[in-house]
Amino acid sequence: MSKPRTHFLSIEQLEAIHNSSLKVLENTGIRVLSQQALDILKKAGAKVDYDRNHVTIPRSLVEEALKRAPKTIPYCARNPKNDLILDKKETHFTTGGSPACITDWETGERRASTKDDLARWTRVADYLDNVHLVWGSLIPTDIPAPIQGLTSLVNVLRNTEKHVEGEALDARDARYQIEIAATIIGGAEQLKRRPIISAIQCPISPLTYDKGITEGAIEYGKAGVPVVIFPMPLASETAPATLAGTVVVSNAENLANLVILEFANPGAPVLYGSAAAIANLKTGEYSPGSPERALIHMALAQLVERYKLPCELCSGNSDCKVPDAQAGFERAMTITTALLMGGIDVIDGVGAIDASNAMSPELLVIDNEIIAAIRRLARGFEVNDDTLALDIINKVGPGGIFLGQKHTLEHYKQEFWLPQLSDKDTFNTWQKKGSKTMAEVARDKVHEILATHKPEPLSDSAEEEISRILKRASVELLGKNNF
Repeated sequence: MSKPRTHFLSIEQLEAIHNSSLKVLENTGIRVLSQQALDILKKAGAKVDYDRNHVTIPRSLVEEALKRAPKTIPYCARNPKNDLILDKKETHFTTGGSPACITDWETGERRASTKDDLARWTRVADYLDNVHLVWGSLIPTDIPAPIQGLTSLVNVLRNTEKHVEGEALDARDARYQIEIAATIIGGAEQLKRRPIISAIQCPISPLTYDKGITEGAIEYGKAGVPVVIFPMPLASETAPATLAGTVVVSNAENLANLVILEFANPGAPVLYGSAAAIANLKTGEYSPGSPERALIHMALAQLVERYKLPCELCSGNSDCKVPDAQAGFERAMTITTALLMGGIDVIDGVGAIDASNAMSPELLVIDNEIIAAIRRLARGFEVNDDTLALDIINKVGPGGIFLGQKHTLEHYKQEFWLPQLSDKDTFNTWQKKGSKTMAEVARDKVHEILATHKPEPLSDSAEEEISRILKRASVELLGKNNF
């Protein structure tokens, strides 16, 4: 198969970024707010100033961490048919972001999201064939904050048979999440063999590592649960205005975090990740729907290819506020460039609008269609005697029609992308069908999915044990039984 691929950084430029990142770690250093992580780095051989929470990391530790990190990671699911292998051979997609807002299922108006919204959102994501794993993408604002992460994970696991990505605010939260996942999959050892969950960990740009999130990531690594290092530097605000400088900051944050996690638990499954973007200097806000964001992630994709690490990049969301033309062109720009790089294991951001400040059910379904089209583009085409079709061209001849040929019937479906939502009718036919916009067609599809699609429920025994865990967590985290 001849696949279209692109790279734009030379080997010399790539090495310049890599070496600059190491110089940042050796000279500028990082800020670490976790005593546990400081002790790990000190024991590994880093220079640690406990009074300032400051660490400088020699390149030898980075090189050792890169050696220890697995180059292939399983992303399993409670239904094995949805198991994935992250080995740079195929790109998978997931929802992304954790906002506290959703556009209403009926009115399209933005409002606070609830646990019921998260359940419905997850069921739609579970149905879509180009959403391969599910990030719990909505904060349930009707749940007390200390247990939002834990209850969200359970909610998502109940409503999808795919792999689930989550996050934990501290080690205690991580341990509860690990216990729940182990209950569903059949124990701690089985979870290590078949991790049905993974966790996002975001450093604080620039070059700062929070106590709770860092210690939560260490707990995940101990349990064999994959951790996605997910820096979010913004060019001009928390990173230099230059794109190369932003790439250096994001890369340095990844490498430093990799050192912490691999020296805490050698061989821990860790993904190189990023949601780096530019800042909108008019508002100061995160702006993912830009050509500069696409360039940053193209560069990071080349770096991670050098490191041979599994990776997850955020290339699916955009600045649009509704499912409109802006949503389409921003997504097409960032997803296409990411896929044409090759070697990216997971792309997230599906369904997100307004720089991941809200989620749109209609756009989740539309994104499924956009991804299908771009995946077809990235697949390329075969060039061989059969596809060159000289015999058929000769048989049909000048002025002939290829439509009735057996060769056409044999190749049509495998060569051509067949859309599910996009309108390909004549204008008159489109009018007769109601003159619906794609957003309206997508909303109808969302309602159809919710009416008909029901993932396999958790077993009764798993539900009983999860209920006990949630009660225990509620007492510990809230001081009362909330379940």
